Amino acid sequence: MDLPDGYSWRRATPDDVPAVLALGLAVDVEEYGEPDWEEDDVRDDFARPRFDLGTDTWLVEAPDGSPAGYAAAWEREPSAVVVGDAFTHPDAPDLYPWLVAAISERTREHAAVSGEATARVFSSAPNARRAAALRDAGYDICRVFRRMVVDFDETPSPPPAPGPGVTIRPVTPDDLPECHRIVTESFADHFGSVAEPYDVWHGHFVATGSYCPQYWWLAEVDGVPAGVLIGQRHDDKGWVKTLGTLPAARGRGVGTALLLTAFQAFRDDGHPRAGLGVDSDNSTGAIGVYERAGMRATHRYDCYQRVFTRS
Repeated sequence: MDLPDGYSWRRATPDDVPAVLALGLAVDVEEYGEPDWEEDDVRDDFARPRFDLGTDTWLVEAPDGSPAGYAAAWEREPSAVVVGDAFTHPDAPDLYPWLVAAISERTREHAAVSGEATARVFSSAPNARRAAALRDAGYDICRVFRRMVVDFDETPSPPPAPGPGVTIRPVTPDDLPECHRIVTESFADHFGSVAEPYDVWHGHFVATGSYCPQYWWLAEVDGVPAGVLIGQRHDDKGWVKTLGTLPAARGRGVGTALLLTAFQAFRDDGHPRAGLGVDSDNSTGAIGVYERAGMRATHRYDCYQRVFTRS
């Protein structure tokens, strides 16, 4: 498959963070009318384990040298799952078929090593061009995710006290290994979850530009650690990056107590709203917890999937 006349591609480099960010922001505005990416997001993506800019990125440039399209194929699980991103600038020709083909070919290379590899690419509901390119390339929707948001009142009231036996406290540096354990066990049966060693997890959540330790809380039930909320800033809002409760502690109000604690902190720091992403098929009833806390679904993201086997 060839690019349009005058268009060319190359691998991204660390110096391309501004170019990739500008492209992503243009697509954000096209899809939902507002930006949803920050520079730290791009830098964190570039720093992911098993992600090589020299083999896993495609930056398409227009005839004038401006960024017109970008794709990435991150090896989420070694030689097993590849998570792809694809962006075409709203003013550029439809580059999505070419970008999806690049992700597919990279996944085939992983399948040649392991025998089988799965490619997953997220597409927001309004992006008809990307969805069409994925369907035409043999991808099917395997999961639907929702963005949920809550707007804070101007005259907030303090969150209700946690349920009996439940206490919430800030996370300290000494708690980080325990946070890793709770997150790992909480998400063990969730779609796409991968049990990561502590050092890899630390790189995702702590050693990043988006790390906000003031928005980390640990929940205890009868004195035993049982839940974690990891928050951060995201544009003008507070963001719940991860919220996990151990299976044995579910039904005790742990998730709600963590969520409302975070909301209060976000509000106190001047954020007018908070948001998070959730799997619509989450088996723990998370969407119900979020709705009862005042959140509403605003965006839909479809996860497209295709399995490749060694030929």
